[in-house]
Amino acid sequence: MSNNLKEKIHRLLDLSKNLGCQDVSVIGRESTSLNVTARLGNLENVERNESKSIGLRLIHEKKQVTVSSTDLSEEALDKLAHNALAMVKFVPEDPYCGLPEKSELYNGNTNLDLVDNYVPNNQDLLNKALATEESALNIAGITNSEGSSYSYSKSKFYLNSSNGFDNYFTRTNYSAGISVIAGEGTKMERDYEYQSKIHIKDLDSPEEIGKIAGERAISRLNPKKVKSDSVPVIFDPKVSGSLLSLLIGGISGKAVARGTSFLKDKIQNNIFNKNINIIDDPLIPRGPRSRIFDSEGVKTSKINIVEKGKLLSWILDSNTARQLKMKSTGHAAGSPPIPSASNIYIEPGTIKNNDLLKSIKNGFYITEMMGMSFNEVTGDYSRGATGFWIKDGEKVYPVSEVTVAGNILDMYKSITPASDLKFMTGIDAPTLMIDNMTVAGL
Repeated sequence: MSNNLKEKIHRLLDLSKNLGCQDVSVIGRESTSLNVTARLGNLENVERNESKSIGLRLIHEKKQVTVSSTDLSEEALDKLAHNALAMVKFVPEDPYCGLPEKSELYNGNTNLDLVDNYVPNNQDLLNKALATEESALNIAGITNSEGSSYSYSKSKFYLNSSNGFDNYFTRTNYSAGISVIAGEGTKMERDYEYQSKIHIKDLDSPEEIGKIAGERAISRLNPKKVKSDSVPVIFDPKVSGSLLSLLIGGISGKAVARGTSFLKDKIQNNIFNKNINIIDDPLIPRGPRSRIFDSEGVKTSKINIVEKGKLLSWILDSNTARQLKMKSTGHAAGSPPIPSASNIYIEPGTIKNNDLLKSIKNGFYITEMMGMSFNEVTGDYSRGATGFWIKDGEKVYPVSEVTVAGNILDMYKSITPASDLKFMTGIDAPTLMIDNMTVAGL
């Protein structure tokens, strides 16, 4: 955190308190990023971005307002504080707003290894992008490229509040992506690979990333349509995390407090079968969504969301915790804060993904999904999907233009996890099999 930004944050906090605000929280963000894109062996685009911003949250007489600015001059920040104080008088009262208690705040020196000191230049990223694309184009049947890109970013998050919290953390990120085309004419298919890591050495090699994308595109050639049926369905790790995203929405304190969650009455109930454990762990070293404290300064900790199929916990910030007469779980994000998961994942099972496949006589293996129809109250679910048809334990041909449907609670009860969990996005699951879903085709 640059001293200049830190001083401005402290000054804005002091000014807001001197104006008579009861509770004040100031967030500072500072980031730099570089993205390089190549296509067909040539540099296509370079983007560099540097930004600084300050956000101010005022809480006064059970009313709160949040404002922000990228103009960090003294005049602009003075105006920001005065405007916020004027605004707070006209917003509705929220009896649950307020800063967390001091006893809940982070006070430590935990090192989660979230910073890689390697700073690439344009040429470094271009070389990797070119090598990735070359690897994909060298695969027989790959006819075109939509481009290969590599990016680097470093960001700092600083929080200073009137309850005494004053701390920050820094993280880096390196990502690689490529999309290629297989086939020609009306029989072309595309696929991609994308990876994102805190440390650049945790990315696969450019050659491997390109190979993955190319082989995926080739495997999709000459897809067939299938007749509608009710069959077992396997979710590839590329898409299995999407089932967790729906769970996150259901266990969010905001939805639970409003009574709009399909899980609102399910706490301490078995919503999965007994072989399912779901963890939210913000303290994973180099984790994609790891954090030592949340956006309110509350200390974070590993939480069992689901244990042996039983739903044990919501994800809460201070506001929703007060509404539900509970304690914050350290999941505040943004300003104003709302509950958000950290590194949430389904624990791997003991069965290999190939053995899951072999157990199916007739079924569908999903590799990509699109669109979404989900009723957050009833749990009814349907999505467009592509993948492979399974016959006698093997993928026999690619399939496109189908819809898979079911009720999410029924789906959760019949999940079998494979043993191949990898931490990729922060919302992760191994290969998952669901015993029965409707696959709507012809």
